[in-house]
Amino acid sequence: MPVFNKLLTLSIESNKDKGWQVMPLLLKSCPILHTLVFKGLVHRVTNRCGDACSCIPKKRKRKNSKKRKIVDKEVEKLSCLWTCHVKVLEVSEYGGSFQELKQMRHFLSKLECLETVNVGVGMDNIAEFLRANLLNLPRLSSECNIQFI
Repeated sequence: MPVFNKLLTLSIESNKDKGWQVMPLLLKSCPILHTLVFKGLVHRVTNRCGDACSCIPKKRKRKNSKKRKIVDKEVEKLSCLWTCHVKVLEVSEYGGSFQELKQMRHFLSKLECLETVNVGVGMDNIAEFLRANLLNLPRLSSECNIQFI
């Protein structure tokens, strides 16, 4: 994959029938990416979506497996999101499903430079519940503000 040295904004439209296999490689190829825009977060869960996604199946841990725990921690450290310098994350058509909430938790806990998260939700009673869920997620960046549009 080529390196996109001048790409500042990347927009992606998710599809429930397609996985995110290319996402880690794409993010690694955009060294100065400032804004990441998603139209929906729901996608097909595969074991090849990579470390940009929260849908990586958890492997069963064996009892008394210290070596396995060390390997699991190393894999977690290698997330492409750790090196991604995205400051603005925009998500439209957020529905608040378990998969979407898990993905938002993944982004918020891995994107170190994140300053603003814009989330598009409706204006009904369910939207208030979705907002509360998102506002309670832990964030790696102390500068991160979540806004609803």
